[in-house]
Amino acid sequence: MSTALTTRDKLVHLNDFLEKKRGSLVSVAPEGADVDRIIRTAMFEASKNERLVQCSPTSVYMALAKACELDLVAGGALHRASLVPMWNKSKKTYDAELWIEYTGLMELVLRSGDVSHFTAEVVYEKDEFECSFDLDGGKKLHHKQFFDGDPGPLRLAYAVAHFKNGGHQVEVMRRDQINKIRKSSRNPDSGPWAQHTEEMWRKTVVRRICKYLPLSPKTKAVVEHDIASDFTEPNVIDATFESDVIEPDNTVASENVIEVQQPKRKSKRTTKVKDLVERAQANDLPEPEEDFTS
Repeated sequence: MSTALTTRDKLVHLNDFLEKKRGSLVSVAPEGADVDRIIRTAMFEASKNERLVQCSPTSVYMALAKACELDLVAGGALHRASLVPMWNKSKKTYDAELWIEYTGLMELVLRSGDVSHFTAEVVYEKDEFECSFDLDGGKKLHHKQFFDGDPGPLRLAYAVAHFKNGGHQVEVMRRDQINKIRKSSRNPDSGPWAQHTEEMWRKTVVRRICKYLPLSPKTKAVVEHDIASDFTEPNVIDATFESDVIEPDNTVASENVIEVQQPKRKSKRTTKVKDLVERAQANDLPEPEEDFTS
């Protein structure tokens, strides 16, 4: 007789586990946050996602604790954040992580109080787009979307934040810049980057513009956490400023692990031989300590 838990059994176990942790979730949530709604929405999302059910209840709880702390509902109609099952290679199982959507980041920025309006858009190949700058008016954008058929591949992404004092901040990113950041992601060819590419382009430019916005310490910590959870190198968003080199878009599907090719080190044997040759040419050759010819 099989003792394996069914999906329904796992859902019941997860719900019981979260109910026992409800008090802890309430303690980390800001006053007025609807913790019960956050739990209910998480259970509804789990019922639709078999891999999320396979995640350890502890990882789901930790992800929801972050959601409660930020007062963000993971799932639902507004879709400010999501619970994403991530494969843990060391444990050989799935762990749930809180994935903050670009709309969630924008909402947190608006909560900071200095930004009155925030938008993020993508530009397709057939769209009309112009970005200009002058000393009097600053950076100006003109974007006319193409609606008569296929607009072509994605070309640019931009974000605009309007401040309550009347100013604004504009950020535009090219395809090569975004693809460079995508390649540094933990999962560049699966998950959100593959299934929700347009949203990830928006999220990338939102992350970039946040560097220049007046953020509360809490919102700044959230942005840093979001970047660290997506990339093996937490400073990858900053790195694109330092090296803005245009690269061809030749992303190839591969494993979800980025392999870094380390330069080959010269063996000690080769180094010693080269050193002896140089010293011999300088008439400074000692008696050999080793036989390098064998």
